[in-house]
Amino acid sequence: MAVFATTFTLDPDFFERDCLARFTAVSSVEEGNGTVHDLVARIELEEKLAEVPVTVLADRATRADRTSLRWDLLHGHVPGGLLHAKVAVLLWADATRLLLGSANLTPAGYRRQIELSLAADLGPRCLFPSDLLVALADELKDYLNLVPGADLVTPGIARARSALDLFRDRAISQRPARPGRRAALGVCLAPSGLGRSPLDSLKEVWDGPRPLRATHLSPFWDSHDLAVVNRVRRLLTGHGARSHQVVTVRTPEGMVPVPTAVRARVDHVYELAREDRELRALHAKCLVIESDRFVAALVGSSNHTRAGLGLNGGNSHRELNVWLGAPAGSAEGVWLMALVAPAEELADETLSVDGLDVDESDEDLPALPLGFTLCRLQRDASCWTLIMQFDPEQLPSDWTVSTASEEPLWSGADWAAEGRPRRAEFKLDEASLPAYVVVRWDGNAAPWTVLVDDPAALPNGPAIAALSLRQLLEALARGHSLSAAMREALAAQLDTHAENSVALDPLRRFDDQENLLRRGRALSKALAQLHERLSRPALHLDALQARLASPLGPRHLADKALEEVRNATLSKAEGAFTVAEVALTVGRVDWGRVCADIDVQLGMLAVERTLAHLEEVQQAVGSSGSLMTLYTKRAAKEAQRCLSN
Repeated sequence: MAVFATTFTLDPDFFERDCLARFTAVSSVEEGNGTVHDLVARIELEEKLAEVPVTVLADRATRADRTSLRWDLLHGHVPGGLLHAKVAVLLWADATRLLLGSANLTPAGYRRQIELSLAADLGPRCLFPSDLLVALADELKDYLNLVPGADLVTPGIARARSALDLFRDRAISQRPARPGRRAALGVCLAPSGLGRSPLDSLKEVWDGPRPLRATHLSPFWDSHDLAVVNRVRRLLTGHGARSHQVVTVRTPEGMVPVPTAVRARVDHVYELAREDRELRALHAKCLVIESDRFVAALVGSSNHTRAGLGLNGGNSHRELNVWLGAPAGSAEGVWLMALVAPAEELADETLSVDGLDVDESDEDLPALPLGFTLCRLQRDASCWTLIMQFDPEQLPSDWTVSTASEEPLWSGADWAAEGRPRRAEFKLDEASLPAYVVVRWDGNAAPWTVLVDDPAALPNGPAIAALSLRQLLEALARGHSLSAAMREALAAQLDTHAENSVALDPLRRFDDQENLLRRGRALSKALAQLHERLSRPALHLDALQARLASPLGPRHLADKALEEVRNATLSKAEGAFTVAEVALTVGRVDWGRVCADIDVQLGMLAVERTLAHLEEVQQAVGSSGSLMTLYTKRAAKEAQRCLSN
């Protein structure tokens, strides 16, 4: 149904080919070698994304050079800090999953590094209680206010808010597993930023006397600032066997990535115990606090720096963590203590890494200036328009905007000559819609991501456009997906031997695909499947609009019929009959049931516009005899009746 994710760094290709393909259950595998299988996998993913709104919210400095306009990439700006949270909310029709932890949406985050994340499925046995999930949804919605130039009516922002509203509604309706009884595992949300520190939330889950022991796991530290270590040390009691330690992973050169000042302040530094001996960089973040009776662990995105743990006042990062707490002797307590398992203690003479004070900024990429707020694609009745929005007070003195192929679009000089407007519009050819444009200023360059107001209006790629009406109807008749139809079409093109060989089976010689009876049966089966596809309940308005405009939807089928009539590959009579039958199929759908979970008026407006488009196509097909003209007019009138039911 929808995906909403936050990340600090992003690899767009990995996110599309690996994460989105898995989230949306794409069956084809894209291997990146340019084969037919890659093309089919790409088409299948595009087909899935047409009905699944996807939003990624990343830090302002992260990469924006994605290749698909089917999903939204937003960039948040945190004054004096970073947008550093790593959360993914996955919404299906009958399930919801939450991922929260340390992993960015990159191959390193999901495959190569040592990471620590929590996965929770909403329901009676969910790890997270309802109030925490609601607070998380509200925190994520607040993140949308970090997008420069965004407001509630911006379509990309509205899609993200809609997904988070659905997540919040499901969180509210989640029933506790054991009403009236306290669960063994206490959980609370621990964000940072806006003057909040995750360390302040420990009291929400802690039980019993003050803790005795603290164990840090963090890949990044402040090199010469002991504020974090001292603050954690103050959480511990001054009596008894107090212990303060760091667990880490040595670099490939054998060095300890813990600053010398931190090593001198804590009692012990240990190597992390690991299940495999693969060479993996540490990227997980965790703080384990213990007493003899209780244990708590902070898991999430915060490095153990002043900015990461919210100790920098107004200059802290926006982070998301959770505290988990349980009695030390319980199964949950044992599990929490095992999160950061120390192995051998590292000798004092092992060299430390005293690097720069950074939070995993492994790429020195310039952030897009805040004066470039939103770049949007909008379609009206006749063309596509690229809309650039600016904040004049934040623009650099000299700048240019160009396409990825370096075709100039605008410049600071053009902008000044036009009177320093907050908005500029450019007409674009449908064949060259950009997923991003490139901004250059002061010797720097950065991509400026493009958002589409209505993804359902995006044109089909050339491979899909090449499919004939017969191939589309056959795919519908068999209940196949668009990607399956594409696979069959490409396989037929490649099978030249079969095309050129003599058919030895006498029945195959008379297996005429153009036989009128065969075409009639295929159309009947296709329309039955079209009715079934259109009759599925729409879980959100975008899904309904995408269904009506998809290559296997009524609008495209009618457009393809008109195209083939104009190319003289389909007779006017058959074209008119096909469009009329498609309109009747739309009219027979119980749209009240389809739109039960969305705004009915907006849903019916989408249906009304589809029927109006079919009528325009029918007129463009032209007259094909008095009887057929009479039939098409009656069909159009009959189809319109669904709008008043």
